[in-house]
Amino acid sequence: MHEDLGRVLNKGFGTWKRNLGIAVPFIFNMLLSMLVFVIAFIILSFIVLAPSVSEIADPSSLSPEETMEMIMPLLNDSIGIVIAFGILTMLVLVFMQAYFTAGAVGMAKVASETGHTTLSDMFRYGNDNVISLFLAKIMVFLISFAGVIFIVPGALITNDLGALMSNPENAVVPGAMLLFGFLLWVIYAVIIGLILSPLEFCLVVDRLDPMSGLKRAYGFFMGNKLDVLLLFLVMISISVLNNLLSEAMSAIEAVGAVWAFTSFFLSIAVIQPLITVWWTRLYMSRSGKELYDISELLDYP
Repeated sequence: MHEDLGRVLNKGFGTWKRNLGIAVPFIFNMLLSMLVFVIAFIILSFIVLAPSVSEIADPSSLSPEETMEMIMPLLNDSIGIVIAFGILTMLVLVFMQAYFTAGAVGMAKVASETGHTTLSDMFRYGNDNVISLFLAKIMVFLISFAGVIFIVPGALITNDLGALMSNPENAVVPGAMLLFGFLLWVIYAVIIGLILSPLEFCLVVDRLDPMSGLKRAYGFFMGNKLDVLLLFLVMISISVLNNLLSEAMSAIEAVGAVWAFTSFFLSIAVIQPLITVWWTRLYMSRSGKELYDISELLDYP
């Protein structure tokens, strides 16, 4: 069933409205991510700081300045442990995100097919696709990180950063080259993000392995450039609008704190699930999958 983008947005909104439970994977991911951060911080603090803190009779008597003076050398001495622990924590978070993203896409798929989905769909699709989506996300990161090559020329010229800082007039060209390199890297990453934006939906809907998912996402983009670009822009526009509203509301002292929570809730419980349903429906529509449409079941006189 091929649908134009307007119909995808309209029918996708209706599907989301009848299946608000699609927000559950995103809420679970947010809560568990916060828990992982707290646990990681406690463990890292215990490993790095506890030995020195235990030597102080009353740590609470230290001023903030004294605390920082004590912590910074410890972090520098344990930089390898901090980096390794940080990478491990990020991998755990990416794995969790892959699981719940796969679950959310699976719920959106079932809802688009039948009109209704349950949490059992989240667990089923999460279990079936978490490894593939986790590996695919790492591959996308590595592809995007390859853009670091754009800052190599500027980095080579700024070889002696100390000398450049002491002679700012000599840092104009190297600084401009570094800035231009970073700009190219950002543009490259955005292009990769656009081309591979259908990845998780292709991979989960068709239960593909990581490499097949990347190929399918690229092929889907090439065959539907305009619709993918427009939906990508819709997604960005919604996020920008939400951020602008947050900035405007934060200027009003009476509602700033309330809106900050409201904006965060909208992002997790409304915007992300709705966008997931839209992307899933777009992919299913362009891939010839059967889609549920309540209007087709209504018997008009």
